[in-house]
Amino acid sequence: MADTLKTLLRKRSSLKSKLTIYSNYLSLIKSSAQISGLQRLDLQERFNKFDSLHSQFDELQTEIELLADDAETAFVEREDFDRQFFNVVALTRSLLGSSVNGAGSEAGFKDADSGAHVSNSFVRLPKIDLPHFDGNYQCWLEFRDTFTSLIHDNASINNINKFHYLRASLQGTAASLIKNIEFRSDHYMIAWDLLCERYNNEYLLVANHLQALFFDVKSIIKESSVSIRSLVDVINKNIRALANLKRPTQHWDDIIIFVMVKKLDLITSREWEEYRNNNIEGYPTITQFCSFLNRKADWLESVECNVINNIQDSNIVALNSNIKLNKNNSSKPQNFNQINKNSKCPLCSQVHTLYKCESFRKLSIENRIQKAKDLTVCLNCLRIGHSAKHCKFSNCRYCKLKHNTLLHLESSEPKPLCLLHCFLHRHPLQMLRFQQILCSLLPLRMFSCPQLW
Repeated sequence: MADTLKTLLRKRSSLKSKLTIYSNYLSLIKSSAQISGLQRLDLQERFNKFDSLHSQFDELQTEIELLADDAETAFVEREDFDRQFFNVVALTRSLLGSSVNGAGSEAGFKDADSGAHVSNSFVRLPKIDLPHFDGNYQCWLEFRDTFTSLIHDNASINNINKFHYLRASLQGTAASLIKNIEFRSDHYMIAWDLLCERYNNEYLLVANHLQALFFDVKSIIKESSVSIRSLVDVINKNIRALANLKRPTQHWDDIIIFVMVKKLDLITSREWEEYRNNNIEGYPTITQFCSFLNRKADWLESVECNVINNIQDSNIVALNSNIKLNKNNSSKPQNFNQINKNSKCPLCSQVHTLYKCESFRKLSIENRIQKAKDLTVCLNCLRIGHSAKHCKFSNCRYCKLKHNTLLHLESSEPKPLCLLHCFLHRHPLQMLRFQQILCSLLPLRMFSCPQLW
């Protein structure tokens, strides 16, 4: 199987090289100021042989797709070849005139690109992506109609390619439905009929759209243009789908409006009642209700944009004021990280902070304290530009006082007796028990020592 696939790939490369050779020849012909009769005959003969190249490639590519593990890569190869082939064919027909038999006038070949003498202009349209369907009943009608118009009813696409497009368009449970069908040309209609039989269930389609219209719509807590437009979209989408399923939606206006008003926020609901009483005689229609919601959404959107613009303008003014204040008042502490990001060490003049300096760390604690004072750095973070009083960095990890951990003296640590004293005073029950133990072990005069308590 692997050897067969390699042989087919080499044959495909040969066909692609023929396409490249013809394209280069066509570029040479197009660059001529005027096409002579001999050149036209030569082009006509070449085109007659070249026209069969696509059918050869189609048969060869189909065999490769059946053997290849990566069908997506094979599809890309087919798409690239088709794009180049039809571009070349279009240019050839424009050079030969409206008829490939050479019946066009000679004046029409002077400037094929200008379009002055060619009736048809070749414009590259944007790529149309295939629709996708994952088994959701609410999306089936849209997928079915789109796929039918683009692929299924297109007579220029053979069944094997239609089957490939169908498999590329399906996802989830829908893809699992036709997963085990063998990829062959005569099996395309089997897969398509199986898909339609599964999802063309009108009862389930109607049930899903009714569920989405009456039960799945979330209530609007606070008025907003996005929520209101989403509500309108849900109404229109499901009503159209139900109408396509031949349900009598033209008689449901009262029910739908009653349910949807309950989903509105308090302000919008009150405004709707005022609008209905002042502007509508009799029962309102869905069209009138949606028109009101769209106008409300437009008004909210304009108000929200104005609020956002005002907030942005206020932030810009506040930012400019802060910048001017920082320039005029240099005594206030600034962002220490920005100030010291690229500053040099005041001790060794290398690019690092003082607390990372190896020379500073090798000093004794007393010498570090004295050196920090001599260098006029903050004793809490060892950075320049401010004092320990204004420092916002964390304190000593040992005693939590306002100095750097590298400047902590062991003598400043509390004695074990002091630690015990603090612990016992914070826990009265533990103190009482500790006193009872001491009474049984120590003389009374030692226990009554005031230094202990």
